[in-house]
Amino acid sequence: MANKKILMKASRLQWSHLLSALAMSACALSSSWVSANPTAKIKQLQLNDLISLALENNAEVQISKNETQAAAGQLSTARAIPNPQFETLRGDQKRQGGSVSTVESLSVTQPIDMPYMRVPRVNAAEKNLKAIEASELLKRHEIVARVKTRYYEYIRRVEELKAANEDLDLTRQIRDRIRLRYQVGETAKFELIRAETDLLNVQINTQAAKSRLDQAKAQLRLVVGTKNLPTQFEIKFQDIPKDNLPSLETLLAEVKAQNPEINRARLQLESNQSRLSLERNTRLPQLAFKGQENKEPDFTNRSYGVVVTIPIWDWRIGQVREAAANVARSQNQLNYQTQLLETQLELAYEQYEISSYQVRTLENEVIQQATDARRIAEASFRFGERGLLEYLDAQRTLRAARADLIRAKFELASIIIEIERLRANPDNLLVKANP
Repeated sequence: MANKKILMKASRLQWSHLLSALAMSACALSSSWVSANPTAKIKQLQLNDLISLALENNAEVQISKNETQAAAGQLSTARAIPNPQFETLRGDQKRQGGSVSTVESLSVTQPIDMPYMRVPRVNAAEKNLKAIEASELLKRHEIVARVKTRYYEYIRRVEELKAANEDLDLTRQIRDRIRLRYQVGETAKFELIRAETDLLNVQINTQAAKSRLDQAKAQLRLVVGTKNLPTQFEIKFQDIPKDNLPSLETLLAEVKAQNPEINRARLQLESNQSRLSLERNTRLPQLAFKGQENKEPDFTNRSYGVVVTIPIWDWRIGQVREAAANVARSQNQLNYQTQLLETQLELAYEQYEISSYQVRTLENEVIQQATDARRIAEASFRFGERGLLEYLDAQRTLRAARADLIRAKFELASIIIEIERLRANPDNLLVKANP
């Protein structure tokens, strides 16, 4: 019995050692796999990736594609040749003597698609298709602008959180230093209360920055499409666009030449002009070839001719007036759209110049001066030449200047994105390969 117990314990020890060895090897394999694949769960995305996902899966873009397909179908209908009409009759012919014979009749009518009807009809459908394609291009530019705006807003919130964390660390160090000086009796309690209050405010600002960052990330996922993005993803930062825009005159010329809204209005005007020509030409006679054959017992009769439809009663006055009104409306819409976009571009360019000046001033002058002032105040505070109040004021000045710089950079990026949307450069829609 003792031997059996010893053998059983030995076997249990062997199994336990084996299981522990397997567990350790599994852990080692999993850790090595995770270390070899650091991005297995968290996917890193660049701006081009976000734009590509939005353009491929956005519902508004898909609707625009469907409208383009419908317009292409209308063009195929306009180009179609009218079908011939076949007519056959069969009956009995009864003579006076009582004999009955069979009589057959067959006729074919082929409408003629007259050039003065076909050309304006096809032109109207072609211009309408191009106008719908311009609307689809406009929608794609709008989606790209939304993605870029949310992307740079996310970068803004990240920079704000980074600055808030730096302020929090520095303010906590100041509070600890003041507490130590208060404990040894070198400063008054008022300064400690002031430091504690300032630390509390910075903590509140840091928590608010975290909330704004979460909101910016959620808005970015929303504009790209929550179904298209993984639950966990990271954004690879890309620098804010440089302010290297051409002159206002060049931008105005580009907007007039390639903006989808102006092109859509212009093509819609041309389409309505072709419809007006079609309605006017409809009052002209319509022709059709007709061939007929009648079979009787004693003879066969064949005849050929032309069927002419003459507009005697209906001169399509209402249709012509409606088409003329649509032409006038399209012309007014084109003028209004051109003036509106020119005004928007002029205002955007003016704001662009203001934002560019603000960014340059903040980067080259304000931030540098505020940094120097805080460094001097910190040195004076350490040597006891100045109090805590002056040091905290210098810190707040630098904090405010840094916040203004972050805000100015985001506003500059937003206005550049708006100008790019108005320019509607086709290169902005190309998703380049990631480096």
